[in-house]
Amino acid sequence: MCAALCLTVGISTAGGQAPLALAAPTTAPSPAFPRHLSPAAKTECVGSRFATLGVIFDSIFDSFVPILPASIKRDAPAIKARARADMRKLKVSTLWVSNHPYDLGAYDEDPMMRYRDPISQMIVTQLVHIRNGETSHGIAVDDLSLAQAVETAYLYLYVTVLVPATIFRKSVPKLLDIGPIGLGTLLSIPIMLGVVGISQLYKRMSVNLTLACIASVTKDEKARAGKLQKDLRFAWAVPPMLRDVADEVSVADAQNCRHIGTLPLSRIVSRTSTFLQATNPPMAPQIRNVVGQVDLFMRNTRLKHNWIPTDPADFNTAEWVISQVSYMIPYVGGAPIEALIGLNRNHLDGLDFNETVPLSELTVSESLTAAYYAYSLTAHVVEAVWSLGAADQSAGLLSQLINVDVPGGLIPRSTGILTAPNFYGLVVFHNVLRSVCLNEDRTGPNVQRPNRKRKGIVHW
Repeated sequence: MCAALCLTVGISTAGGQAPLALAAPTTAPSPAFPRHLSPAAKTECVGSRFATLGVIFDSIFDSFVPILPASIKRDAPAIKARARADMRKLKVSTLWVSNHPYDLGAYDEDPMMRYRDPISQMIVTQLVHIRNGETSHGIAVDDLSLAQAVETAYLYLYVTVLVPATIFRKSVPKLLDIGPIGLGTLLSIPIMLGVVGISQLYKRMSVNLTLACIASVTKDEKARAGKLQKDLRFAWAVPPMLRDVADEVSVADAQNCRHIGTLPLSRIVSRTSTFLQATNPPMAPQIRNVVGQVDLFMRNTRLKHNWIPTDPADFNTAEWVISQVSYMIPYVGGAPIEALIGLNRNHLDGLDFNETVPLSELTVSESLTAAYYAYSLTAHVVEAVWSLGAADQSAGLLSQLINVDVPGGLIPRSTGILTAPNFYGLVVFHNVLRSVCLNEDRTGPNVQRPNRKRKGIVHW
C-alpha cells in the first residue's frame, strides 16, 4: 500500500503545478505541525533528480494538514511518521528501477537524449549498474527520486498498456465500410492519439521535471536521492555474457565517445572475428578465411547509401506528425509516406543521391535504418494485399479454431503482430546501440562544460 501511495504521489506531483508549488513553501508551516525537517534547514530547491518521494510526501502531507478534521489533525504527526517509516523499510531492487539519462551522465547533446525509448533506457540503465557492480543492490522507497519514479512508472505503462494498445490498434478488423475507410480504422484513431499524446507528454515532462523547482532539500537529502543502499543485497547473479558486454561499453558522449551506430560495418566484422577466434582457437584459421571473404565482398560492393531514408528518430516535429497521421490513410499511408519523408529529409540536407560507398564503410545505423524501412515496407505490402481481399492467415486459423466461417471484415488483422518486431525489437536494439559507445573509443570523460547545459522547455 505504501509503495502504491508513494508512486502515486510522485506521479501526481509531476502532472500539475499546484502540488509543485506546495512542495517548495516560501513560508514556514504551522508550528503545531512541522515538516520532517525545519524549513530553516532546507538549503536548495531541486528538480525531480534530487526530490525524493519521502520529501515530496512530507510536502504534500503538510499542505493537506490545515484542511483535515480536528480529530485527524491531532494525529497528523504520528501518521506522517509512520508513513515515512514504512517508506524507509520498503526496498526496491535496482533491477526494477529505470534512471533518467541525466542520472547516467548524459547531457542534452549526447545521443541517448535523442535515441531512447523506455525499454532501451532500461537496458542501458542495467548495463551501467552491471559495470558499476550495483546489480544486487536495493534502494529505499523513501530515497527513490521522483525522476526514477517517473521513468520507471512510464516504463511499465509503456510495456503493459501502450505497446499492447498499439498492437491492438493495428489489429482492429475493418468491420464496416464508411466511405473510403472502415469503421475499425475510425475506432483505432482515438487509441493512436492517446498513445501519441501520452508519449509526447512523457517526453516533455521527463526533462522539464529535472529542471523544475519541486522541493527544498538539505545537502544530506540531496546526497541520498536515488542512491543505493550498499548494505542491502538481492540474490541475483549476472550472466557472464552480460557482464562482458557491460565492461566494454559506456554511455555515449557527443564529444569524447561516438556511439556504436556511427561505426562502419567493417569494424563490427573485425571485432566479431577477433571474439570468435579468441573463444574458439581451433577454428581460428577457418574463421579468418571466412572473414577474409566477407571483407573482400564488402569492400568491392558499393551502395548509394543516401537512398536510405533518414531514420524517423531524426525527423523534426512537423515531419514526425505527418508520418504518424499518414498511418490513417488507406493503402498508401504509413511506411511509404514515412520513407518519402525520410528521402525528402536527405534532399533538404543536401545529400548526393549518386554518391556511393563500399558496403564495408556503411555505418551500423545506416544498415539498421535500411532494415527498418525494408521490414516496414514489406509489412505494408502484405497488409495492403490483405485489405484488397487476399486471405489473412489469421482468418483461416480463427475459422478452424471455432469451426465457423467468419466474415473477413470481422476477423482481427495480423498487422499488429506482423509489425511489432520492427517497432518494439529492431528500434529498441538500434536505440541501445546509439546510446552506448565502446570504451576503447573513449578519448576522455563525459564531463560538464560551460556550453553543455541541461535545458528544458518549461520552468516552474
